[in-house]
Amino acid sequence: MTVTKEQRITIESVKTKLIDSFVLYGAIIAFIAFLIPQIPFNPGNLNLFNYIDLTVIISVFILYYNRAKVSLFFKGGFILVAVYLFFVADLYQHGLNSTIRTVFVLIPFLGILVFEVRWAALFFFISILTYFIIAYGYLAGYLSPGLLGPELNTPTKWIIHGIILSLVSMIIAMFVHIFNKSLIKIIKQQDQSYKVLEQQDLELKQNIEEKNVLLQEIHHRVKNNLAVVSGLLDLQSGLATDEFSRSALKLSTNRILSISKVHELIYQSEDVSRIHLKKYIKELADIIIESFNKAGREIDLRLDINIQYLNVNHGVPVGIILNELITNSLKHGFNEAQESCQIQISAFEEDEHYKLFYQDNGSGFVDHKPEKLTGLGITLVDSLLTQIEAESQLKTDGLYQLSFRFPKELS
Repeated sequence: MTVTKEQRITIESVKTKLIDSFVLYGAIIAFIAFLIPQIPFNPGNLNLFNYIDLTVIISVFILYYNRAKVSLFFKGGFILVAVYLFFVADLYQHGLNSTIRTVFVLIPFLGILVFEVRWAALFFFISILTYFIIAYGYLAGYLSPGLLGPELNTPTKWIIHGIILSLVSMIIAMFVHIFNKSLIKIIKQQDQSYKVLEQQDLELKQNIEEKNVLLQEIHHRVKNNLAVVSGLLDLQSGLATDEFSRSALKLSTNRILSISKVHELIYQSEDVSRIHLKKYIKELADIIIESFNKAGREIDLRLDINIQYLNVNHGVPVGIILNELITNSLKHGFNEAQESCQIQISAFEEDEHYKLFYQDNGSGFVDHKPEKLTGLGITLVDSLLTQIEAESQLKTDGLYQLSFRFPKELS
């Protein structure tokens, strides 16, 4: 199976899946983190920062809903800003008591994942700068240091927490950077493999097409040669001096035509290994009826073919068998007193076998002596049934009915 460009894994598709998952689960976690401190909920307790948080969370959910319409660059930038706002708002309100200050480590993570290293470094620098500005606000008393307690609101605590957050962030960013490089390398190798496979696939298709053309040409030549042979036999039958010789030559001509028709259909088909069964039987029956229906009787040919294709190994024997059966019905089965002459041919699949059913409404064999059921045609049919490993049933009491069943795959 050929992998299309849309189905191939690219660095952008991998990052997009990661960012989309991050957007969804991040929004859910942020919403839960927003709700827990508000229980029991009281709108009067909400401040400006709470409204900012809620607005950002709703915006992230909207972004996820429209993720297919938004570029990776925009999604990555939006999430970076959202994380930054959460970090700043909570740190501004609670200082080192902030429960979500650790989201700081996501800023370099997202920066490296989506953008180039220099942009990730810029985001990281802005975040660190913001951290120390807020720290200065608490240490200088511009913000409410009473919320922290004197043991937390010291330069040492702020510096230690800042160093820890920075180190963790840089370690995560380093691993993401290594992951990016490894992923890009793997995808480049994959693309190279795809190119090699595409070239091999193209060459294979060209070879198959060339072989199909050659096989079609061979079948065309065989068909032409068989047509020449049948034409010679037809000419010879016209020169025959007795009816028996003319009939024998005509039978041989139709047997050759039944084989020739297989090669003709294969030549016309894109698949040189099989024939369209219904078309084959219809065209073959028309040729035989035209050859032997000299009295001009109306022949009602009823086809119920539920097998679409038959391979060549089955097609030639089945064609010759049907040739013999239709010929026998036209020459011996129907009598002049009949008002309607019907030939019914059915074909269908049964388990791992094909089953064909042939019947006419002629007189059948009224005499069941073995010598009446012998002859070249019957011998040929029996031989071909054996060739395709068929099981057959014959009824000749007031009609001629033959059904045979043969495996799809010959042993």
